[in-house]
Amino acid sequence: MPADSDRWNENLLEYAMLITREMLTEKELSLLQFWNARRAGRAMPERADFVPEDLFPWIGFLHLLEPIDGGRDFRYAVFTTRTLVGMDKDMTGKRISDWNDDRTGFALQLYGSVLDHARPVYSALPERHREDWVVYSRLCLPLGANGIVTHIVSMLSPLKEKTTDPIPPTVIEM
Repeated sequence: MPADSDRWNENLLEYAMLITREMLTEKELSLLQFWNARRAGRAMPERADFVPEDLFPWIGFLHLLEPIDGGRDFRYAVFTTRTLVGMDKDMTGKRISDWNDDRTGFALQLYGSVLDHARPVYSALPERHREDWVVYSRLCLPLGANGIVTHIVSMLSPLKEKTTDPIPPTVIEM
């Protein structure tokens, strides 16, 4: 029976990865392709492989996070505010745990999965902003060397679909 269960889990994961790739917006796909080119055959690119000018097409939608204490928390080295227009909240230099709301657990799980797999991860979560729901997809890309993630680039994209079902962190195979 375990063999059937393992095969079912593998098929489910393959299905989830295919669905995830199909869900990527054009901007997310272009960032994923850029990341893939910069890794140059390695498991992941290093932070030094990126210069701010290269990221111009995605500026305003990117966070840069640093794992703290093996992923028990994450610090925003760069926090984008474009997706939070009108919210007046800049988290640069602060930790995920500083959110201190229902998004904290989801974010820790999401970024923790990037550390665990050292591969791109996609997710989406409906979030309450004032009087409305907003759904953000997150494309998370690891940066580091020798299989150790030192930074995570996270692109937030507001989705037009009004869904309340979260998409759990899903590894995107390259």
